Amino acid sequence: MTLRHRLYQVLNYKKGGLLTALFSWTLTVMVLANITAVILESVNEIEEAYGHPFYVFEVFSIIFFTIEYALRLWTAAEDRPSSSRSAAQKRLKYVLSFHGMIDLLAILPFFLQGIIPGLDLRFLRIIRVLRILKLSHYNTALEDLISAIYAERHSFISALYLLAIALLVTSCLMYYAEHNLQPDKFGSIPDSLWWSIVTLTTLGYGDVVPVSGLGKLIGGITAISGVLTVALLTGIVASAFSTRMRRQEILFETEVETALAGDREISERERRIIERLRVEFGLTEAHAQAVIARLRSEQQERP
Repeated sequence: MTLRHRLYQVLNYKKGGLLTALFSWTLTVMVLANITAVILESVNEIEEAYGHPFYVFEVFSIIFFTIEYALRLWTAAEDRPSSSRSAAQKRLKYVLSFHGMIDLLAILPFFLQGIIPGLDLRFLRIIRVLRILKLSHYNTALEDLISAIYAERHSFISALYLLAIALLVTSCLMYYAEHNLQPDKFGSIPDSLWWSIVTLTTLGYGDVVPVSGLGKLIGGITAISGVLTVALLTGIVASAFSTRMRRQEILFETEVETALAGDREISERERRIIERLRVEFGLTEAHAQAVIARLRSEQQERP
């Protein structure tokens, strides 16, 4: 096993062991420490008292994340050794991937400050908060959510279309009903659109409210429409996410059943495949072992 391949396994959690666990915990601590630093820096008293230590820690963090990014870029050539893609193509795939973009965002703010003098530091702090997304390297929750929405994109787009219609119609009606009585709040359709968004999403800030009878009637209808529309969107996302989780469990169970077929024993190659699926799907070892034990027991009971 080459050094590059071993580093690839450690950086991408392809194989367990002390080194992989150490890197995982180190990365987690670094990310959480950076988020804590960003939060504390926003307090003027703390920033004035500990500005230099914060800067030193930020430089150390940039060095750490830059080295990590460089190693991930170098070891990306080890992705699926049997693939027909060249090393350069595999590295480009990593750079353009979701994880690659997140890794780049982890170091981008510091270099942006040097490239673009006078850039708003508050803007850079906001970008630095995105480092928490680096934890998605070994937690697929965000990817699972995006994939679930994509799988139900037609239903999701239909619900968004209904929401857009409701926003347009209610903002126009409210403009007609209230613009003479409250020209400062409903003076135009775009102004009324803010009220429609707040009402349809059931937030109800109360900063803009109708005062006429017709306006109150429109407001009531808008509120009811918002409950139905938001519930529809929430239901689509929840159903899609649940379906994706169940699909992953079925794929894992199918792979285990295939491995147990025949002699009811799992070979080393099959064990590696099962472990890769377990990590990819975010299943705990206890869950995986419980599935294997249940399926083995079911096969033993069969004649």
